[in-house]
Amino acid sequence: MTMTSEAATRVSNSASVHLEAISKSIGGTRILAGVDLDVNAGEFVTLLGPSGSGKTSTLMAIAGFVTPDSGRITVRGRDVTVLPPGRERDMGIVFQNYALFPHMTVAENVAYPLKVRRLPRREIETRVADVLKLVQLDALADRKPARLSGGQQQRVALARALVFEPSVLLMDEPMGALDVRLKEELQLELRRLQKEIGATVIYVTHDQNEAMLMSDRVALMRDGQIEQYGPGQELYRHPRSLFAARFLGDSNLLKGMVRDGWLDVGGLRIALPTGTLAATGERQAALLRPETLTVREGATGALMSEDGACLYGTVRDAAFVGQAMRYEIDVPGLPEPLLVHQVACAAHAQLAIGMPAQITWDRDDIHLIALGDQDE
Repeated sequence: MTMTSEAATRVSNSASVHLEAISKSIGGTRILAGVDLDVNAGEFVTLLGPSGSGKTSTLMAIAGFVTPDSGRITVRGRDVTVLPPGRERDMGIVFQNYALFPHMTVAENVAYPLKVRRLPRREIETRVADVLKLVQLDALADRKPARLSGGQQQRVALARALVFEPSVLLMDEPMGALDVRLKEELQLELRRLQKEIGATVIYVTHDQNEAMLMSDRVALMRDGQIEQYGPGQELYRHPRSLFAARFLGDSNLLKGMVRDGWLDVGGLRIALPTGTLAATGERQAALLRPETLTVREGATGALMSEDGACLYGTVRDAAFVGQAMRYEIDVPGLPEPLLVHQVACAAHAQLAIGMPAQITWDRDDIHLIALGDQDE
């Protein structure tokens, strides 16, 4: 997918976005509770979270469909907090249902924002041709939406949002209605497109895999606030809360008390990661991601190793999930089984339910999360 440098420059008009203490209540219910967010020009940022976390409300506040009760929104340094949605905000929006006009062709749908702005006919034709080539739909310009696949309709909606050269592109779960294979293809295509034209994108999803794949940074939302904000790998490997650890992928959380350089988990000693600053008496949870664990057949009756990076148990469940074997291992002293994802290959013998198992890990793959009084 390529386009001339002149066309790419014209499509891209990226801007920085800044949200400061954005709050909003509807009917006595607070839906945004002081959202702070900085998005750099040309950055792809995803608002991620469960239903009701405030991610779509935040996007709608940026777009102008929701007016904050307090706080400030600036785009390229210009205050747009109370501006209505439309031309003054200079933002393109792609919704989940695409909102295409069924009686118009692909080209007419894409041209619509330019006609509203009363651009000259020749310029409209040039821009539409450029952006349709960009999204690889130039051969379908004369088709109606009903004759397009879901992925093609999604690209028409994207082209329509890009054609008037918005400073920011907002996307509200635009791939939610697509099947898994098509979604994966379009995720990569959208990411390549965004990098090619240098657009500023703010994207909403509840799918953590989608967020990790596409984003420069991810804003994890909870109860109308941003729980954690940073690169996807940072959020996954170093979550700051139990909520973040649980929401971002599968997790093993071993809760205990720091004692003399170890984490005491129900009488089991877990080695702390190198360089930890956790002090004796602190309550901490050790996060062990399932893919960082290795499991093999173990010795019957063994409980743990001396180095604190090995436990013994019994296989409760074993399932083949395509790329990996998924094991649940019951370990005496732990309230829940340990979850292990092990690459399915000839080097790893498959374990059967009921077999004794040894689980090992690198102590530096552990991430500690401080526990507060509210944490169970």
